[in-house]
Amino acid sequence: MKKVYISATLKDCGKTSVTLGLLQALRAKGYNPGYTKPVGQHYVDFLNEQLDEDAVLIYETMGLGRGCPKDLSPIAVDRGFTRRFIFDSNVAPLEARICQAVERISAEHDMVIIEGTGHAGVGSCFGLSNARVAQILDAEVIIVTSGGIGKPLDEIALSAALFHQHGVKIKGVIQNKVMPEKYDEVSEAVSKGLENMGIKLLGVIPYEPMLTKYSLSQIAEMFNYEVFSGVNSIHNKIEHIIVAAMEPQNVLQYIKAGSLIITPGDRIDNILLAVSLSATKTYHQKFCSSGLILTGGFMPEDTILELLRASGIPVLVTREETYTVSARMKDLLFKIQTTDLDKIRATQHLVEKYVDIDKIMG
Repeated sequence: MKKVYISATLKDCGKTSVTLGLLQALRAKGYNPGYTKPVGQHYVDFLNEQLDEDAVLIYETMGLGRGCPKDLSPIAVDRGFTRRFIFDSNVAPLEARICQAVERISAEHDMVIIEGTGHAGVGSCFGLSNARVAQILDAEVIIVTSGGIGKPLDEIALSAALFHQHGVKIKGVIQNKVMPEKYDEVSEAVSKGLENMGIKLLGVIPYEPMLTKYSLSQIAEMFNYEVFSGVNSIHNKIEHIIVAAMEPQNVLQYIKAGSLIITPGDRIDNILLAVSLSATKTYHQKFCSSGLILTGGFMPEDTILELLRASGIPVLVTREETYTVSARMKDLLFKIQTTDLDKIRATQHLVEKYVDIDKIMG
């Protein structure tokens, strides 16, 4: 039974998107891969179980784990988990739970993709580092890292040292999110740097901006903003953010495709600008695909509110000030959701095009 453990060097390297793409690509090649994420640190309540959110994504998109969903996420680290373990450090029952889940999955699949949590040492505080879990499962490790040359190589060396300490074989590295204009330069240097470490480069995936886009619905859910109107368009992707604390004629020059306007709720001029753009064919495609966030807890008078509702523009409302809201938008990252069909398809395409699956299976 082939077991492949997907680890990472740091948070937000794209480990889950690589895992999702790999699962799809393997299926397309005729394999029957199973999946589990032994230790989940961000769980949700799903089907009367506490499952890691990545496991839920795989359940819903790939149809895996239908017989026993908990096998996809044997251990969900809830609040107080680490502290309880420190004062009662018996890791054996936890290891047994993981091994039993993988054993059941192995009975139905010809291989298992095991998704780790962060770098090799994450989970050490409760006896279940990625290195230890890979060891007890006798799995080969693929390390996912991000773009660049020196920093990723340093981080890979650090993770590799802990995997080697646990006697875990490193299958190779997949480098993700490499800027297209530096693709050849980075690929060549990282390949040689890994060769010097005795590690194979399995693939280099370029940065795909579409995978980082998010929607107004995700913002509303994350920050608990009220959805005032435009529910039918609330899942449209945001491509550009404008803080409209200026006059409308100045806001207008910053409008781009997929623009989200953040403006105080008492800036009626900018709200009316948004309404007029949504009704103007010249600007319709530029603006209506995103929406408005009204800040400060201010609400326009009823006649303006009716215009907003009629426009179909998705509008969120919050009591937070404009600066706080706009600052939160910087460097936001969201997990892929089951509704992100374009992103899900993109992960498969990227893995198939840029990752050597034959090397992984060899």
